[in-house]
Amino acid sequence: MSPAPRTALAGALVPGTTRPVVVGEYPYYRAAPANWAADLRELRALGVDVVSCYLPWRFHETGAQEGERSFDFIGKTDPQRDVVGLLELAAAAGLGVLLKPGPFIHAEVQLGGLPDRLCGPGHTPYQGLDGTVLTSQGKPLPSLLDPAVQAETETWLKAVADEVVAGAAAPDGPVVALQLGNEGTCGDAHLPVDAQDASPAARRAFARWLTGRGLPDEAALATEDVTRWTSATRQQWSRWSGHAIVGLWDRISALFPEGPARLANVPLTAVTAPRAALDAWASRQRAVQGSGYFVGHTEWIGNPARETAAFGSHLAGILLGGTDVVEANWGFTWTDESFARPATPVFNALLALLLGSTTVSVYTACATENWGPLVDMDPDGLRAEGVDPALHAPPYTPGAPLAEGGAHQANAQGLRLLAAFLERHGALLSGSVLDRDAVVLVDRALPEAGAWQRTGRTVLAELADAVHGQLADSGRLIGLGWLDEHPAPAADGTPVPVAVLRAGHPDGDGPGELTLPAGEPADGAAAAFLAAFAAALPAPAGPRRTTAHGAARVLSRSGPDGVRVIGAFNPTDADDRVTGTGTDADDRVTGTGTGTGGGWTLDLPAGSAAVLVTRDGALLGWLATPEEPSGTPVALLWDGEKADATRVRAS
Repeated sequence: MSPAPRTALAGALVPGTTRPVVVGEYPYYRAAPANWAADLRELRALGVDVVSCYLPWRFHETGAQEGERSFDFIGKTDPQRDVVGLLELAAAAGLGVLLKPGPFIHAEVQLGGLPDRLCGPGHTPYQGLDGTVLTSQGKPLPSLLDPAVQAETETWLKAVADEVVAGAAAPDGPVVALQLGNEGTCGDAHLPVDAQDASPAARRAFARWLTGRGLPDEAALATEDVTRWTSATRQQWSRWSGHAIVGLWDRISALFPEGPARLANVPLTAVTAPRAALDAWASRQRAVQGSGYFVGHTEWIGNPARETAAFGSHLAGILLGGTDVVEANWGFTWTDESFARPATPVFNALLALLLGSTTVSVYTACATENWGPLVDMDPDGLRAEGVDPALHAPPYTPGAPLAEGGAHQANAQGLRLLAAFLERHGALLSGSVLDRDAVVLVDRALPEAGAWQRTGRTVLAELADAVHGQLADSGRLIGLGWLDEHPAPAADGTPVPVAVLRAGHPDGDGPGELTLPAGEPADGAAAAFLAAFAAALPAPAGPRRTTAHGAARVLSRSGPDGVRVIGAFNPTDADDRVTGTGTDADDRVTGTGTGTGGGWTLDLPAGSAAVLVTRDGALLGWLATPEEPSGTPVALLWDGEKADATRVRAS
C-alpha cells in the first residue's frame, strides 16, 4: 500500500502558497537583541518567508533546584532570552516561525543545548550495540529513552509549550511549525545500525516492541548480548531503529498545542558512508515515512556542486526519502570556502527543487556574533574530538547572506536570485512532476539486512551508484522507491516502467525482477541488473538532450498545459555544453507548439547549474548560478539567439 498523500510542507508553512517556501535560520541566542528587529525585517526583504530557530534548553533554564526547574522566555534575567518578544518581532516583519526546541539541538551549542547535568555520570549514556558512546564535546549524551531523562526533557518541552507556543501558535500566531527532535532524536537518524541507542532502557523498549508484534522469542533475546542475536533479531532491530526515533517524536508532539505543523528532519547519508550507514538510514525510512509528520532532510554530506559523489548521494537520498530540504549550508566554510559564495548554495537549492523539494533552506540566514558561555562550545571538548575551536569563533556561519545588524554579504545575491525566480515561476515548478524514465522498487528487507553487512558493497549502495551513473552517462533518470509502495505515474497519468529488487533466494526471476540474498555483498549484480533494465527501455519519446563532455546531469519536470522545467547541473571540475532538441524548443514536432525549431544550447561551467522554464516549447524564463570570481558565465542560446531577456536576475 502507498502511504496516504500528505500536504506539501510549503503549504503547511505558508497556507495557500502556490510556490516553494524559503526558510531562513536566525539564531537569536547568538545575536544582540538590539539587532533582532532590523535583522528580521531585512531577511523578509531578501525573500525569506519563514524564519526558523532552535531554542537552547541550557540557555533558557535559569534555575535547577532539586525537583524544580525555572525558565526565562521573556527576558527577565537576560534580554537575549526574550524569545516571546522575538516571535512578536517576526510577526511584525511578516514572517512565519518554525521553532525547534530539541531537546537536543546540536546547532554548534555546548552539549547540543542540553544542561550539563544530563551529560554526566548520573544519567544513562546513549551507547550503541557496538559499545560506542555518542558524545558532544567529549561528554556522553544521555539516552533519551531513560525514564529519568524523559522526565527532565518533558519538563523543558512543556515549559516551551506553555510559555512560548501556546500564545503564538498558528493559525492566529506566527508559530506555523514545530520541529520534533533534531536529525532524528540527537543526530542519530543516519548512524550505523549498531550505533543506535542500545542502553538498558532502549533494550527494554525494543523487547516491549517485539512482544507487541507477537515475537516473544525475539523479545527474549532483546536484552542479550548482540552476538547471541539471530539474523531475524538483527532485522527487527533495523526496523526498531526507526520506530524508536518516531516514538520520541510522538512524545514531543503530544506536549504541544494543536495548530503548528509537526516537522522532523532526517540527515541525508552518503552512499559511501562506512559501516553500511546508508542501509541503516534506509531501514529507518519505513517508520519515518509512515509517521504522519512532515519529514525534511539536512544536507551535511559534502558539496553536490563540486563533488560527484555528494551529487549522487543527494540524488539517491531525495529519491528514496521524498523529502523537503530543511537545513542546507549557506555560510559554513570549515571545509569548503565556496559555501560563502552564492554559486554553491544556489546550485544545491536548485538541485533539491528539481528533485521535488517544496522548500529552500538557508542555514543560516544571518551571520551572528554575540553569544555567551552557556552557548559557547568547550574548547577542550572540541579538541578531544579533533575539532579546532577557532572554527567556532564568531561570526557563526561567516558566509551567511546577512551580517548581524543588516549588512548584505555575498550570499545575499543568491538569496535574492532564488526569491525572484520563485516569485515569477515557482507556481509552475510546484505544479510539475519529476520526469523519470523508469522506477526500481526495492524490497525493504534488503537494507534491513544490509545494515549489518561489514564486507563488500551492499545492494542498496551499489544500486544508488548505478542510478547516478545512468543519469550521468545516458541521461536517463531511474527513480527509486519501495516495494510496498505504488510508484507515482508520469505527469500525463501514464504509468512508468517498473523493475523490482527482492530479497530472498534467486529462483527463476522474471523480466524486470531480480532476487538477491539479503545481507550479502552485491558483487556487481545490482549494477548489472539496472544496466540491463535501462538498456531494454524504449527510446525516450520526449525532448532529446546531449552533453558535449559528459559532465552535466540533466533533470526535468513536466506540468499541465505544456509546462516543462529543465535543470542542468555540472558537479565536476570541467566545463560542459548541454544541447536540447525536440519538444524543449520545438513542440511543432508534435503539432502543438510555437517553437522555431532551433533547439537550445547551454554553456555550463564547472560547478554551475541552470534551470529553464518552458511552456509549449516557448522559453518563459531561466536562471543560473551566479558567476564565480574567476569563472566563465553560464550562457543560454534559445532558437539560436541569446536568451538574456528572459533570464531572472537578483532583484
